Order: sequence, then structure tokens, then C-alpha cells
Amino acid sequence: MPETIQGYIETVEAQIRWRRARPVVSLELRRHLEDQRDAFAAEGREDPERLAVEEMGDPVSVGTELDRLHRPRPQWGLLGMTIALACLGAFLRVGFACSSFVMTVLALALGTAALLGMYFLDVSSLARRPRAIYVGALAAGVLALCLLPHVNYYTAYYIRYVILLYPAVYALWLYSCRGTGWRNFALAVAGGIPLAVIAMLASFMFGLFILLVCGLVLLLCAVWMGWFGPGRWKFAGTALVLAVGMPALFFGMGYGESFVMRLRLALHPELDPKGAGYAGWIMKRYLEDVPLVRERSGSFAAGIGFGGRMYGGLFGGERGYTEFRIDQEFIPLSLLVEFGWLAYLLLMAAITALLVWLLVRCLRQKHQVGRLTALAVVLSLGLETLFSAALNLGFVFFVAHLPLVSGNLHTVIDMALIGLALSVFRGGSVLRDEPPTGKRRSVFPWRVKISVVSTKEE
Repeated sequence: MPETIQGYIETVEAQIRWRRARPVVSLELRRHLEDQRDAFAAEGREDPERLAVEEMGDPVSVGTELDRLHRPRPQWGLLGMTIALACLGAFLRVGFACSSFVMTVLALALGTAALLGMYFLDVSSLARRPRAIYVGALAAGVLALCLLPHVNYYTAYYIRYVILLYPAVYALWLYSCRGTGWRNFALAVAGGIPLAVIAMLASFMFGLFILLVCGLVLLLCAVWMGWFGPGRWKFAGTALVLAVGMPALFFGMGYGESFVMRLRLALHPELDPKGAGYAGWIMKRYLEDVPLVRERSGSFAAGIGFGGRMYGGLFGGERGYTEFRIDQEFIPLSLLVEFGWLAYLLLMAAITALLVWLLVRCLRQKHQVGRLTALAVVLSLGLETLFSAALNLGFVFFVAHLPLVSGNLHTVIDMALIGLALSVFRGGSVLRDEPPTGKRRSVFPWRVKISVVSTKEE
């Protein structure tokens, strides 16, 4: 039997096979032993450290029991379903969107590597460095704006893949802002502004929309979990007022009319079938009289041409129509028209089942930082799925990709995000929400000393 706390902890750690659990177990065990030692010392007992160790019991037995409790929780089902859907998406991209077979296989391999890499990641290491990750994400966005190739001379296309990571980054930022008072809440809100500015500069409006919606939900969850102290309703009310104020500011700047027109055309593209509503109008025409099951006829491929641009006649610019193209965003539409509603519904049901499974596992997490990070992943992928479904049914709100199906690089990002959520589920037994450490500086860090000198004569 060891006679010192350090020796006891080393013996216990030797029984724990999962290395990631050892620091967590040793920290909790050390705290308990030191508290017991201090209690014996206060009672005036001799050799209090040895008594604390003896009271804890046999270190081998204790370590064996802790090893049984602290084991990784494999997520084989979610891993297998994610890889299966990614393989299905690769098949659809090659078959429907004329994607390069080599590039598609490479993207699938990179996505699988990203999925497994994030799956085995220690999420607690991210929680210990949230502000460094936030600064790194900002730097990546700025560098992408400045250095990556631009499309149409005005926007860096590849920055959107960085922006899709921003909801998870913002969740970690919120974790770093925990503390009592309005200062911490204001800091939490302010952290989302630079991320939103980068999305605006990149002209990635759908990414901005995802960031704003996810940011609001994550902020409300942080308020509800008490990260900013008592007064939840005041903080939540302030967050909702800010959320309402942003559209009001948008309308006040004169963008209200264009927004209303965009919404009307998304819902009723037939109002302008030869102009801005052309894409939605032509897609709805192709959805007319689609049966539940259809043998592939090739009519859709011949009429539109997967992955190509269409000129002349109904689809061209000779009559002044808006150019329309079928790209990887429209793979679900291609599947629907070629094989009928059943194939489309099965694809959407599979993606939805994966997201619901992720959401259920997320809500069961006891540790707040892991729950919020996984929720950011599920929300962002869920919004992409929702707007992709709307797009492929003729309601053109945003150009959205269906997770794990549309786009090679999108698939890599999607698999990395899902791997991050699975890492939370896998390591849930060792995740700990540590209280905020370090002294917080006052809002006004300067202290003014006032001396009162009496001038009254005695």
C-alpha cells in the first residue's frame, strides 16, 4: 500500500487502460485525497497523508473499478451510417453530376480520414483552448479571403468551407465567455460579429444565415445552462431583442423590398418565369407528374444535361432568360425525376435519420461543452438539409448542398463535423465542465483614488 498521495495515484493510473481518462481520474482522485488529508490534519491526527491513503482502500481495486467506469464509448453505428451515406453520395455524384471518378474517390478517402481523425480527437483539448481556436478560425477566414482563388473576380469561393466550421467555433467561444455578469454576455455576443463579417465579405449569404441562426440557438442554450449567471430571462430576452433588431436594421437600410421579392419568388416562381424565378419555375415543371417509382428513362439527362450549362431555346439566353444549370446541388432533383419520388424520399429519410440520431445522442450528453459543440454540428447540417430539400423541390431560397451527397469538398467538411460530434459521444465519460478560472478584469480597469482635502479653517 503506498503511503503518499502521489504514489497512490500512480498505482491507480497504472490500472486504467484508456490514456485519455488518466488525467481526469488522477485530478479528481487527488482532490479527494487532499481534502481528506486536510480534514485529518485539522483534527490533529498524526501522518494525515498516510491515513487519507489508507482510508481510500486498495489502489489496484480502486483503479480496476475506475477502469471499468471510464472507457471510450464506441460509435460504430453512427460511423458506419456516415460512411455508407458518403459512399452513396460519391456514387450519385459520379452517376448524376458527371463528377470525376478519381476526384470523388479521393474526396471520399479524405472525408473518411477527417471523420476518423475527429472521432479520435480529444474534445477536452479544444475546450481548454477555445480562444486560440477562435483566433485561428478568424485568421483562416482572413487568409482565405486574401489568398485563395476568386470566382467571378469578387469572391473567394473556397472560404465557404471555412465558414461552415464557424458554428462549432462559436460554440467554443461561448464556453470561453462563461462567468457572471453582463460583461461576459456582451463578450459572448461580440464574438459572433467578426465571424459574420467574414461571411458577408465572402458573399456567402447561406453561410451567414447558418451562422446567425446557429449562433442565436447556441447563445440561448448557453444562457439556459447558466453560463452567464442568474437572470436567465434577462439574458434570453436581450438575445431575442438583438435577433429581432438585425432584420429591422436590414429593412431600415433599404433591403426590405428586395428581401420580400426574393421570398415571393422562392414561394411562387411563376410570378417571374422568364427572369429571377426561372430556376424554381423550370424545376417545378420537371416535378409535374413524377410517379412514385419510375424506371430510368434518361429523359431528364438528355433534356437538361447533368453538370452542364444550357443555351438556346427554352434554357438559353437567346430569349433573355436567366441562365440555369444543373450542378451537384441538384443531385436529389436528378434522382427524383429519373427514378421517382420513392428514391428521393428514401435518400432524404436516410439523411434525416442520421441527423435525428445525432440530435438524440447530443441531447443526452451531460457535459455542457460537449453538448453545445455537438448541437452546433447538428444544427448546421440540419439547416443545409432543409434548404437543400427546398431547393430541389423548386423553392429557391439559397443554393444549399445536401450533406454527404452534394460536392466533394462539402463531403469532406461534413464528415469532419460529424466526426467532431462523435468524438463528444465517444469521450463523454471523461469530459468535465471546469468552472471559469482566472480573475476577470473589470469593465473599467482603471481605479481612481479621490482624496478630499478640507480647507475649512480650524
